[in-house]
Amino acid sequence: MRKTKNFIKNRMRNDNARQKEQLERMKQLAKSGKCFFCKENYLAVKASPVIYQSHHWYVKKNDFPYIGSTHHYLIAYKKHITKPTHLNKVAWLEFLKTIRWLEKYTGVKGYSMFVRSGDMRYTGATIDHLHFHFIVGGPKKRHSEIKDNILVTLGHKKTPDSY
Repeated sequence: MRKTKNFIKNRMRNDNARQKEQLERMKQLAKSGKCFFCKENYLAVKASPVIYQSHHWYVKKNDFPYIGSTHHYLIAYKKHITKPTHLNKVAWLEFLKTIRWLEKYTGVKGYSMFVRSGDMRYTGATIDHLHFHFIVGGPKKRHSEIKDNILVTLGHKKTPDSY
């Protein structure tokens, strides 16, 4: 069990949590030694229900959506992998079908989608398990400012010691 706990501890970044409840869930997961996004563990955690699934993927609402989003869904790979480059062709094709399903389900006019991969010190991720964010906001205001945007950490600004 100790090996499992260290495995999950090294796969989460508590300092990247955006909300208190998110941090508490992460601490509970670290104690259990389970990865939240692995399908068999996800079902055991109190979280939003799965609204769609295929052989490789499942979709759920993000329990901790970005401030200002009207929709924020997660498309997670069922098994524990950490990089999109680890996917095979079948999984990629199924991913495209999943996105098409989510487009129809939400009926949105536009969305943003992203994935974080690699060392979480650089990406802002909280859990190192392959999952894509599907985020929808409202239309741009005529005279919008940066404060009107949905702010997402995709990385951290370059510093002299990071060259």
